[in-house]
Formats: sequence, structure tokens, C-alpha cells
Amino acid sequence: MKYHVFHVTGGVRNTMSGVQSFIKNHIQEDDAEFDYIVGESNGEPYFPFNQYLDEKQIKRIVFPELKIFKMFQYARECKKFYENNSIDILHVHNPITAFIHNYYARKNGVPVRIYHNHSSQFSDHWLKSIRNQFLVFLALKNATHRISCGQLAGTKIFRNQSFQIVPNAIQIEKFKFSSDYRNEIREEFHIPNNQKVVGMVGILNPFKNQKFLIEIANDLPQVTFLFVGEGPDRLMLEEQSKELENVIFTGRRNDVHKFYSAFDVFAFPSLYEGFPMVLVEAQCSGVNIIMNETIDSTTQINKKLCIALPLKKEEWMNYIEKAPILDQSRPLEETLKPFNIDENRNYLKVIYKQGLEK
Repeated sequence: MKYHVFHVTGGVRNTMSGVQSFIKNHIQEDDAEFDYIVGESNGEPYFPFNQYLDEKQIKRIVFPELKIFKMFQYARECKKFYENNSIDILHVHNPITAFIHNYYARKNGVPVRIYHNHSSQFSDHWLKSIRNQFLVFLALKNATHRISCGQLAGTKIFRNQSFQIVPNAIQIEKFKFSSDYRNEIREEFHIPNNQKVVGMVGILNPFKNQKFLIEIANDLPQVTFLFVGEGPDRLMLEEQSKELENVIFTGRRNDVHKFYSAFDVFAFPSLYEGFPMVLVEAQCSGVNIIMNETIDSTTQINKKLCIALPLKKEEWMNYIEKAPILDQSRPLEETLKPFNIDENRNYLKVIYKQGLEK
């Protein structure tokens, strides 16, 4: 008999979020012990995450859009789902709807109910932050397990309550430095091999703070700034950088792993994060990394590569100017091995099984 795991995320967009990457990476194909279902909100079938689920024939449940005026409709759909489906493990990744899922899951006898936190803040807006604090409080009343992506994020959200850490993990070999990848990407974007490249990977939105890097690009015309990803801020960022010849937006890519080899510096000025996978990916490639000092220090797995600085333009410019061009081989450090997806996936299964045995 297989156990049924129900992963729940929020709204799906035309770019795969860190949460959705986590779910994707932790659903093992041909799993002998677990069957997986994924619940999402208002996702079109052509969006990357949904496309992946449909291609792999992973059952996808579409709940109503995450809007306040649709909450009662959302709750009705949840009630109906848990009354008509046998679920052994609920694994919720979204703070807004977790309280609804946990409530109906408990009411319908789901033995393992996990709330998984992926961020060190409730929201970047004070009003939404107050709302989400209250919703997470309600969700935890009916949760059996608390999981966080990292120590800082868990302490900030769960405070004095106990929690388990399941770090974000990847196929680390996929992100190792490759001179072939470096040449391929640089040729595609017409970047000479002796040109310094500062790269960032992630959704283009306010809290990722790409505009800070564009301000730096304006003062460093001799350095190419490469932004990999798509998002709601793209038009605004393109307008901000329209006079700059050293700024490139790639849009959505299916070969993101190749870009790290093309970078000489990976820059990450995000305003807040949980435990971002891109920092693990970047360290696997051996690229030098500069990040906002507010990001959880445990993300600095290979400390020789990482530096955390306040968001002061002069300090970031100084670091970028002094950073070397990395066109030589970069070895994969042993310290990154625990972030291999196979080990991580097995650890999550242990948590599932221990919960079922209680």
C-alpha cells in the first residue's frame, strides 16, 4: 500500500518559484512508498510548474484563486476535497491557505499535517504581514509538524516553537562549473570571455531587488549584468536600464544551470529570503557570491565564496570591481554534498514515516 501525500502551494505563475522547485524536486518518480498529489491555485496548464506536473502525470488539483473575496469558495472546495479523498500526509507550503487545509485535514482524519515555512518574513507589506501572522497562527493550531527551510526563517516564523529543518536541495552535479556551458552562454549573448559578468537568477519582482543592481550597472559600464528569469517587474526594470548597454534580460529559461558557469560574480541583493536555492546552485558552480547581509548566514555553505554586505552601492561596486574573472575550473566543495537532492528527499520521507507511526 502506498501513502498519499498532498502538497499544497499557492498561485502558480509563468515562472517556477522556489517553493514549486522544492515540491518538484521532492516528488520522486516511480516512488514505491508514496503517491503524490499537488494542489495549486488558478494555474494555467502552460505554466512551467503545472506543465511539469502534467507531463509527469502527477495529479493536480486546482483550487480557486487566492483572493479575499474567494476565501469562502476556497474553503468549500477544500472541505469537498478532504471529504472525498483519502490523504495520509498534508504538506502545506502557503501561509494564506494553510489554516483552511489544516482544519479540514484534521477534521477528516489526516494523521500528518505539515506546515512548511519558506521565508524569513510573513510579508514585505506591513498589513499583509499582520494578516499572515494571524493566518499562520491559525494554521499551526491544527498542524502536527513544523518544517522550515533554514534556522533563521524557522526562528522568525515559529519563534519559541520547535521545528525541523529541511534545507532546499538540488542535483548538485548539474550545477558544477563547465567551460562548455560558459562558452555556450557567452556566445549566445555576445559576451567576450575576458569580460566580467555579474549574474542574478530569480523572479523579477520588488523583493528580489534587481533595481539595486541596475543602479550599480549604471556606474560600472565595463561590467555586464545578466538577469536570468521573468516576472512582474520586467517592464519597469527594462525601462530603468534602457540607456545601459551592459544590462541583459534573458527572460524565462529552461537551462538556468548553465548560466552559473558564465558568471564571475553571483549577486543577490534580495530584501528578504528563507533559504534560497539559487545560493546553493551558485556555490555548486564555484562562482564568487555577494549577498544582502540580512540573508540567513547558514546559506554560506562554502564561506570562501560568499560575502554578505549591507545594501550600500559603494561597497558592492568595490567588491565587483575587485572580483576576478573566473574562466578556469572550479571544483565542487565537499561541504555542499549534504544539499544533494537524494539525501534530502530521503530525510523528508523519514519525517513522513515517523509522523505516520505516532
